Amino acid sequence: MAMRKGLAAMAILAVCGTVGPAMAKITQYECKFPYEKARGGGWIPEILILTDDDAKGEIIVFDPVIKHFVGNPIKAKLSSRTNARSTYTWELSYRNKGQGGRMIYTFSYFNKGQRAKMKGEPGGFDNSWTGEGTCKVSQG
Repeated sequence: MAMRKGLAAMAILAVCGTVGPAMAKITQYECKFPYEKARGGGWIPEILILTDDDAKGEIIVFDPVIKHFVGNPIKAKLSSRTNARSTYTWELSYRNKGQGGRMIYTFSYFNKGQRAKMKGEPGGFDNSWTGEGTCKVSQG
């Protein structure tokens, strides 16, 4: 629990350091995905923070997987937006015990409620993992 709060605080500080008070719309998604080993044994994170800054055209994402392999938030991109949902994607390159790879992530937030879905696909493989969760959304 303390790690989650610390992760959220780090992500918020990283975002707030680049945001001025007169900026245009900024949307921040703070999402929780219940952990299940069947969902990739940790490749779908339990918590995710994604910030979409319309003024800068910059989207950043941070979660425990990114923290473990990169240490700081990484860039994501908006892949589609409809009246029903917003979908974002990003790629995480990693190295672990001398071996590396990449994960391609897709995150969708459904606008009529707090529901979210996340998918992780390892590059070069046919399998994937998915998770469903809920998000708290704030705008500034």
